[in-house]
Amino acid sequence: MSDDDPEQTISIPLPVPPPPAPAPARARDAALVAPVAPRRPADDEPDDEDVDEVLPQTPPHRRRQRDRRTPRTNQLRPGDLICGDCGQGNRPTRRFCARCGTDLDEAEVARLPWWRRLRFRRGPRVVPLGTGSGQASGDTAPNDRWRTAFDKIKIVGGLLFCLSCVVYASYPPYRNAVNSEVQGVRDKAKGFLESRYSPVRPEKATSKTSVKGHGADKLLDQYSNSYWLAPFEAEGQDAQRATAKLEFDRLVSLDQLIVTSGAADALTEHGRPRILLLTFTNGKTSVITLEDTAKPQKFSLKGATGIKGVKVSVGDTFPSKKNDDVAIAELEWFSLLS
Repeated sequence: MSDDDPEQTISIPLPVPPPPAPAPARARDAALVAPVAPRRPADDEPDDEDVDEVLPQTPPHRRRQRDRRTPRTNQLRPGDLICGDCGQGNRPTRRFCARCGTDLDEAEVARLPWWRRLRFRRGPRVVPLGTGSGQASGDTAPNDRWRTAFDKIKIVGGLLFCLSCVVYASYPPYRNAVNSEVQGVRDKAKGFLESRYSPVRPEKATSKTSVKGHGADKLLDQYSNSYWLAPFEAEGQDAQRATAKLEFDRLVSLDQLIVTSGAADALTEHGRPRILLLTFTNGKTSVITLEDTAKPQKFSLKGATGIKGVKVSVGDTFPSKKNDDVAIAELEWFSLLS
């Protein structure tokens, strides 16, 4: 190219395309590409048009979580907050249960049992301030003084009780005196409990076999030094049975009988009843077996309801070596109060 040439031509070389690959190479590259098949819906997958027709399915089984709560202690102290879900006692400063995490805003507060609240409780120690000497006063609180006095009383009482037990075991006169006092208290309590019974007094008593001066009316005079006396022979052709009839002024119901047998002034000179047969006006009977003693003997009666009278027959006796008879000092009848 020269400066005198008016037209200058610039030539740019063009890229030369690669030669086409041979047919076997193209076939090999196409084989490396996996064909993408169109997605087909599964058999159990509902179509968009049939969504409303799918039946409800059973929810999958979930594995039960392990209970990781702490074991229950059941040691409640006064002021503890009792969890309403698990019953655990928690400190008053907690807001949530230490065992299950339940909110304790409405938890119940543990209290002392009533028998423990009767004891003196130690209160806060209250002392007045000093006067500038740097030492507090040594005065104790009123609750402490009462507690100290109560403790001393308990100690003295325990010592006296132990001493009395030793004396009771080693000194017979003291033991007899204590037993007598206890028996007196027991008798008073027994009498109070038995005050539910009301005495029922017969209007009259008669007997065809009474010894002169000792008629059946002696059974009703309320004196133990007088007695009804009648002949009695248990065996033989001329056997005599002592019998007395008692009549009431109205229909009564009898629940208890007290028998005082024998003659007070001559207990061994006359026979004492061993068996009494009671026949009530309502047709029912009752058999009573007595002991050979001059003390009153108490018996419960059954069937003596709505009666007007009763027949008392001696079935057997504790015989006397001097006389063939039987003596009864008193018969006392009682009705249960309604």
